[in-house]
Amino acid sequence: MGAGTLLSSCTGSNTNKLTPLRPSSEVYIPDLPDKAIDGKPLKAALIGCGSRGTGAAINFLNAGDGLSIVACADVFKFRMDSCRERLKEVKGVELADNMCFLGFDSYKKVCEMPEVDVVLIASPSGFHPEQLKYAIEHGKHVFCEKAACVDPVGYRTFMMGVRQAQNNGLCIIMGTHRHHQRSYVESYKRVQEGYIGRITSANVYHNQGAMTAARRTPEMTDMEYMFRTIFHWKWLTGDHIIDQMVHYMDVFTWFSHLKPLSALSFGSRLRETNGDIYDNFSVDFVFEGGVHVHGMTRQIDGCHNQFGEIIQGTRGSWSSMGGEFIIFDLDGNVVWKFDEEATNQQFKQNDPYTLEHVNLVNHIRSGKVINRGEITATASLACIMARESAYTGKKCTWDEMSLSDLNLIPSDLNTGNIDMSQFTIPVPGMSI
Repeated sequence: MGAGTLLSSCTGSNTNKLTPLRPSSEVYIPDLPDKAIDGKPLKAALIGCGSRGTGAAINFLNAGDGLSIVACADVFKFRMDSCRERLKEVKGVELADNMCFLGFDSYKKVCEMPEVDVVLIASPSGFHPEQLKYAIEHGKHVFCEKAACVDPVGYRTFMMGVRQAQNNGLCIIMGTHRHHQRSYVESYKRVQEGYIGRITSANVYHNQGAMTAARRTPEMTDMEYMFRTIFHWKWLTGDHIIDQMVHYMDVFTWFSHLKPLSALSFGSRLRETNGDIYDNFSVDFVFEGGVHVHGMTRQIDGCHNQFGEIIQGTRGSWSSMGGEFIIFDLDGNVVWKFDEEATNQQFKQNDPYTLEHVNLVNHIRSGKVINRGEITATASLACIMARESAYTGKKCTWDEMSLSDLNLIPSDLNTGNIDMSQFTIPVPGMSI
């Protein structure tokens, strides 16, 4: 298969003694062909025309034949104009003016269009729950970028949409692209086969430099400025522990099939000067079975950068650190390693951002329902637990957070100026 290599003859002989972690019926392995199967033409509408939304639209078009983008929606024209120019330049797609909608309620207009089969949601994460739910209510298949939500109210709204999609036979694929990255998929298969044994702990890391922020000019309204600096406002993207750490927590919840029970964390704002977010977090998660996961995320210039996951088991460990996907035995010997060179020779399409759309289209055209919303929602709420623990200094549990009435979306949504005093920087031990 070109997916990996057994590097220890000893472990090779021991593979016959492996005990799978769970029944095969509970393990989903995506089929990842280079290109989507032919079938019914599918028309998509894009919600959220920023760089990721533009990329998602191009990925959808690259997934196969008979795919088109017919409409788009965004709050601000500057994002939409850039998206339309890019789609025309890269894919020759020209969207008519009357198929492009602006404003906070513009997502409703594209979801209500009868000719639209698929909705691509790539708006700031704070809007994902209501937009996904509305799209599902109007019979659309959905691709939704991460995260699922930024607060508990959003989590419950998102899960309402997930359950309705399942009941109505509609597909949901999430933008947690590691589920369609061949190295992660092959690693997942080995972990489920029992290569590292029963999972006992994990460490996950996302440490990078600071996110750049646009400089505010006099003509910008408060809302436009926040939309030009979305990653610096927790109501829009949830703070970077959600925007970035969600990928790594998603990998652990995916590999382990375990539910998070609590989070105790700390964080601070050392050099961040924009918005109302922190620039570092450290968290101890407790999952079912007493499994502890340490998560670390930081966005500060001039520091050591580190990305990836390490999952420890009773037989060994799996690691993605440094971009290498390796399984070690308990003595540190390499027993399996993903063979990227062989995989690149076997497959022509190895971009996970495109493969997630290939998988979505294949399920729609074959009439098979796929719904990957809940696992991303679980990882998102886990990160919300960690964020709120750091903000308050208190331990947060799944039970209390899943029922919390915390809602970060401002009540006064308009494109002009709003009361900016509501966006405060949390202080542990004092913030409620």
